[in-house]
Amino acid sequence: MPHRSLSVLMLLAAVSVGRCVDPIPFLPAETDVVITIQSKQVTESELLKNIGGDLMKLLLKASKQASDAVEASGVDLMKDFDRVVIGVDADKTNPLKPFVLMEGKFDPKKVTASAEAFMAKNPGRITAVKVADKPAYKVAGSNEGETMYTAIISESLMVIAPSEEALAGAFTAAGGDRKPVISKELAGVIAVTKSTAPIFVQAWVKGKFATINVPNEQLKQNLQGVDWVTASVNITKDVALNSVINTPNPMAAQQLSNLLGGVVLLLKLQAVAAAEDQPEMRPVVELLRTVRVNPKEKTVVVTGSVKGADIQKALNPPPPPEKK
Repeated sequence: MPHRSLSVLMLLAAVSVGRCVDPIPFLPAETDVVITIQSKQVTESELLKNIGGDLMKLLLKASKQASDAVEASGVDLMKDFDRVVIGVDADKTNPLKPFVLMEGKFDPKKVTASAEAFMAKNPGRITAVKVADKPAYKVAGSNEGETMYTAIISESLMVIAPSEEALAGAFTAAGGDRKPVISKELAGVIAVTKSTAPIFVQAWVKGKFATINVPNEQLKQNLQGVDWVTASVNITKDVALNSVINTPNPMAAQQLSNLLGGVVLLLKLQAVAAAEDQPEMRPVVELLRTVRVNPKEKTVVVTGSVKGADIQKALNPPPPPEKK
């Protein structure tokens, strides 16, 4: 009997894994950063049970069009989906127009009804259109350059796309007729970096640091040698971060580690000062206090953590004391 039970469990596990689609063929060619969120795993954590709703509202503010698409659909990103995969073009972040692949269980008819109700209540913000001869919605921005698209791809998949072309590609991928179009470099990073963390970031960043402002010219030069970065976020009642930065060789890793250590110290001092007037900065202060930067062969490993209680206080600060 025990052997039979074990066999059943293994079969169920295999079926469960098999239901997860490969997100790579869905991602647009311009994708540089991939963020994978295991929604169920995140929502079951002690911390997210308390602040999940507030945190998701805060994150959605990064893209108004994506926020409108989610609101119109009536779905809950953390409750209705098992996994959310986000693709970002690092060269186009103003405005931020992510590609979002949402996988889980939802009722397509309810989503359609919710979208129709949203359109009736908010004329012009979302419009029913056809993309690749399939029903979809156009999500308006303040100008044509901010327009995004969304659609139900299947009974278990929804997509928010930065363009009509990206959404059409997602329809093709859902039919199994699309090979990956992301760069071979990003595909390589995805292939060799793995994590069981509920939130995992993989990015190909070669040449992406050329135009950013950094407090140290030497640091800026060292960053030019970085080609990929990963970051895993583990969530229990607290949050722990582990990031790996890949450099050309061990000497470059040592130099970058030393420079980043100095930057963290500077940021820590600035954050402490800012937190005096901005309570929402306190989790940042606590995170910076725990940050450790160390070289490991040709990589730099950055770790840190922050207490869940500090995050909750930042999201829901107590009212200021009444003046007497």
